[in-house]
Amino acid sequence: MNLNKTTYHHGNLRETLITSALEILKDGTLEDLSLRALARKAGVSQTAPYRHFEDREALIAVLILEGSKILQAGMRTAVEISSDPVESMLECGLNYYDFAAAHPALFRIMFGGNINELREKYPELQESEQKSRKIIQPFVSECMKLKTAPNKAEELVMISYWALAHGLSHLLLNDVDSTIMGRENQRVVVKEVLSLTLTSMFKK
Repeated sequence: MNLNKTTYHHGNLRETLITSALEILKDGTLEDLSLRALARKAGVSQTAPYRHFEDREALIAVLILEGSKILQAGMRTAVEISSDPVESMLECGLNYYDFAAAHPALFRIMFGGNINELREKYPELQESEQKSRKIIQPFVSECMKLKTAPNKAEELVMISYWALAHGLSHLLLNDVDSTIMGRENQRVVVKEVLSLTLTSMFKK
């Protein structure tokens, strides 16, 4: 199914609806998001969203794509901060946390329980995931060329890195009860854990 196909054109209504949906998620939860709530937020008729999104699921798929674009833009900026590939991995992991902290509801639906079903129905989601991978892959490959790199498959290192960044973000997003993980310290904790792990892997 083509998520970019529309049957109705009225200025930038589609963009307005997407922006309004992201605002709903930023201030609330997925339960707060419906096409009717979206219409109210955007200040349009209750039927207007249906001209661009056939149902709530189609809207969610589009929002996942929009969230991926935001995350990917941050990743591209992060990897340009340093010429050191290990530092690039650290900055990219921090950006992952920053995105989750800034867009918690969007982060949850991007990695929610029904994401596999959505991938099958909307191929654009799989294509977007490949774009994210292409951003990360080059500097992971550079890290694996280091003399101190672990004697492991590059794919395994890639998965380990993603699991660490995602796991930390998910735990902190769900307010894990820990003294050192107070909300004001969360980003510091993420940076320290990422740095400790990456240093032990590549800078022994």
